[in-house]
Amino acid sequence: MVASRLPLLRGVVGCALVVTACSTSTEGHDASPPLTGPMVNHILSTGQSNSIGFAAHTVLSLEQPFENLMFDTGVITASSCDDEGCRVYEKPRSFVPLVEGDHYFAEPVETMSAGLANQIGLLASEREKHDVLVSVHGRSGNIYECLRKGGCAFQDGKGYVRAFDDALREMKDAHRIASAAGRPYIVRAVTAIHGESDHYDKSFPLDGTDGTPGAIQNYADALVEWQRDYEEAARAETKQKEHVPLLISQMANWNDRPGSDIPGMQLEAHERAPGKVVLIGPTYMLPFANDCIHYTSEGERRLGEYFAKAYTKIVLDRGTWEPLRPTSVTISDATITVRFKVPSPPLVLDTEQVTDPGAYGFDYVDDGPDTPTIQSVDLAGDDAIAITLSAPPTAGNRHLRYALRATPQTCPGPKTGPRGNLRDSDATPSQDGSDLANWAVAFDATIP
Repeated sequence: MVASRLPLLRGVVGCALVVTACSTSTEGHDASPPLTGPMVNHILSTGQSNSIGFAAHTVLSLEQPFENLMFDTGVITASSCDDEGCRVYEKPRSFVPLVEGDHYFAEPVETMSAGLANQIGLLASEREKHDVLVSVHGRSGNIYECLRKGGCAFQDGKGYVRAFDDALREMKDAHRIASAAGRPYIVRAVTAIHGESDHYDKSFPLDGTDGTPGAIQNYADALVEWQRDYEEAARAETKQKEHVPLLISQMANWNDRPGSDIPGMQLEAHERAPGKVVLIGPTYMLPFANDCIHYTSEGERRLGEYFAKAYTKIVLDRGTWEPLRPTSVTISDATITVRFKVPSPPLVLDTEQVTDPGAYGFDYVDDGPDTPTIQSVDLAGDDAIAITLSAPPTAGNRHLRYALRATPQTCPGPKTGPRGNLRDSDATPSQDGSDLANWAVAFDATIP
């Protein structure tokens, strides 16, 4: 059978854990002691293989510097199989300090969980005590149709169970353990690292989870539905009134064709459902493993830190999160001006952290036989870019694209693949000492 997912529980066993549910009365919440302890803030994580650290086999986060938590069964609750057998969701008995090294398949991995939780701890240190519980129920290679509420049972009969069902189990078990320890419990957010399989396998339209025929026409519709279903499930379990935002990263790891519609759909969902579907930013600046699909351990941790910035802004600061994204695109003669929502002005064109793919990642296209080319890209103030074309365009269907140019059969990341050089000046420190600047999201904008 599969090797133990946590061969070392860091010397902590049984009921001597951080928060335990060893009492015989823990199955129900009514018999729990008064809720006087610190709040348990639960973040659930879903998605595909990058959500479970598939290729991140160098474990970095072996200590918990704050009071962040995971289940005693591991940070990864997702069912998995390898050549030796399968396992299903294991019912946890307690919370333990959040560290990495859980197993998915046969090897220990670094998920983004510790990067997320520990960066929240750093950012919360001057605000308020904020203990985070993170649990991961992603599934390798699953399209949205399988990860959604009532989705397909991936390899049903071989040990797999539906991902959304695991999310329900996570919430119920976390609520039980917290209540038994006299701690209030709330679901704060769901994170999703997803989109690759829906780039390759077009499964839309889908009926809505409420039975509405053809309600889910595209991936943006799917993300809006996903957030709604998680929020409804959380409110049913906790009776909370707080929203449960779906925090998503923007996919940048395709290499089978020049472009993808998934990044644009992720941006569209952010704009359509403000405060509910939240695009934290792109991923093209992160390091990828040699398989050209998955993040390295450093990439996982750093991605978690970007999720943490958005989470902190929404939950701790009770504000909103906006990635570096365009707000308007105009043209005058041969000059296109793009204005941006900039989290930390001014804008910067950075070719050191991300190599220049040409025109800093911008492309102009139209329907004409002699489409003008981009001659220069220049900063035009703290929040704008001026793009000069070789000639005023005359054809219709004019578009400006950014970070969507991929060369088939090349790896993603800061040196190859779909990328761009535009970032802001955010100096929030990463746990590795570098800055967590916000990079511009990929977009395809129509030019009036």
